[in-house]
Amino acid sequence: MSEHFKTVLAKAVVTVLRPLLRVLIKNEISHAEFSELARQAYVQVAYENFSIPGRKTTYSRVAVLTGLSRKEVVRLQKLLEEDNLAIKSSPNRAVRVINGWLKDAEFLDASNDPMDLPLHGEQGSFATLVARYSGDITLGAVVDELERVGVVSRPDKQTVRLNSIGYIPQEDELEKIKILSICTADLLETAVHNLDAQESDVRFQRQMIYPNVPNEIVQEFKRYSSDKSSSLLQDLNRFLADRTKPDDASGISGSRVGLGVYFFENKHKQEQKK
Repeated sequence: MSEHFKTVLAKAVVTVLRPLLRVLIKNEISHAEFSELARQAYVQVAYENFSIPGRKTTYSRVAVLTGLSRKEVVRLQKLLEEDNLAIKSSPNRAVRVINGWLKDAEFLDASNDPMDLPLHGEQGSFATLVARYSGDITLGAVVDELERVGVVSRPDKQTVRLNSIGYIPQEDELEKIKILSICTADLLETAVHNLDAQESDVRFQRQMIYPNVPNEIVQEFKRYSSDKSSSLLQDLNRFLADRTKPDDASGISGSRVGLGVYFFENKHKQEQKK
């Protein structure tokens, strides 16, 4: 693989990751936690997609393919065999601050409830709490993040109040995350398939882009494309429904097939980073 190819591939990976990382950061998944999941996925893909026909895939071969140590491959494969993709690393630093607030007597009242804390001070202050539990993360960064997710509030500029013990996605958000994973994986599977597919086996993959559409036209196109896409999907749904039998117990194997349609909009940045 040439250095130019690696550079182009690296830029493509970052482009793909950026929307996903917004979701992870919003939901307090640290880079260490993401790294653990990425390692598990590397091992899983190596076993499922890079085996040599007629030969058993060994820990050593997976280590060579992934760049992980053999010991790490063994650990990760065990997790995969147990169907255990749980994140194993410690919570991020904002979460550590909350845990400290809930457990450290210096920040609790006589009823062991978290007190409202002065922003600054040598003892019993939010600054002291952050210094003790967040490592080298600054006071401002911690309070801004906890305010953003609604965990803390500011009765006044010099006071910080704990509103809840953490940020927990609601059921509808969890469902949206499941949909995100399915739709994104299906789109990527098609794009990756098309990289090496023979011309006769290429899957339909099309996109239309207009780079500078006025705002009022964007909204009109959004409605128009939604109506047209809904009609198309309904028609395709009828096509498959008329030709398949969901309750068929004949035992004939088949494939999971479908077609995805999505609208996208990227707003132009008004200010460039200096």
